[in-house]
Amino acid sequence: MTENPEVQMFGQVTAGEETWSESAMVLYFDTALQNGFSLRISRYPDRNATWVWCHVLQDGALYSYTNAAIPCTTARIEPHSASAIYGAPGLQVHITRRGSSADLEGFAFAATLRARRGAGGEDGDGDVPVALAGSFRPGPLRPGSPAGRFERTGEIEAIIDSGVPRGAISGIGKAHEQTQTAPRFTVPFTYAMLWGPSAAMVALSANGRGRGICDVAGAEQQITEFAVAPWSEQRRFAATLADGRKLDGVARTVHHYRVPVFGQQWQGHVVAAEIGGERLVGMINDWRPEKQIYRLN
Repeated sequence: MTENPEVQMFGQVTAGEETWSESAMVLYFDTALQNGFSLRISRYPDRNATWVWCHVLQDGALYSYTNAAIPCTTARIEPHSASAIYGAPGLQVHITRRGSSADLEGFAFAATLRARRGAGGEDGDGDVPVALAGSFRPGPLRPGSPAGRFERTGEIEAIIDSGVPRGAISGIGKAHEQTQTAPRFTVPFTYAMLWGPSAAMVALSANGRGRGICDVAGAEQQITEFAVAPWSEQRRFAATLADGRKLDGVARTVHHYRVPVFGQQWQGHVVAAEIGGERLVGMINDWRPEKQIYRLN
């Protein structure tokens, strides 16, 4: 019997090249940052390459799985299609979309993988079986995102299992989709994605400039300026809103993880944050921090 060569072989994405890419991500953490997950699937159909990043928190222990040695089907996922499946040939992992990206009805997701206990930093299987499965019910589409990106806060319900008794988790989480042709990971950046029961913020700092969207202090506004300090256990950041208000924040890193990307290490931080009187959880991640322009100390 002849095997499908698309499942046997995988391609490679070259740093700095233009190629169509499409990704989906769902994530949730409880307020104590003891349980939760992040799952990201990036597809490069013109390069026969899929990247999977999966991180699971259970009872305070972190499990990390990353893999860039996965093939990809050739069909593109279009934002306007009525449904879509982000999968990874040869792996038990998917994020399935109901509705178009703009009129999202929900995501279903699942992963059964062998992860590494701890921060990771190396692609491939570990020795700890982990599994997660759940759904995301979206809130309104966030305005002000870059072209091709669809960002939402919503309700997560999921089951996580890392070998201890499996646990049910539910609450406020995040999800996004993004398509683009421009090269990824070309400039150093810091990316903040924070949320809570009554507030949320997404912001990016790169090339000495920052921007984003913030729903804090009772109103959703554009962030016209976002500045962040270099990583430390207690990390300062600041957001200037469109109405002129400046909100100062601080983020405490509870978990740290690493992802190999183009021979470098993506630095991920799961954080508890305070800004504008709101307590949030989420991530503040750094790409090439040694070359990043930080404008806070």
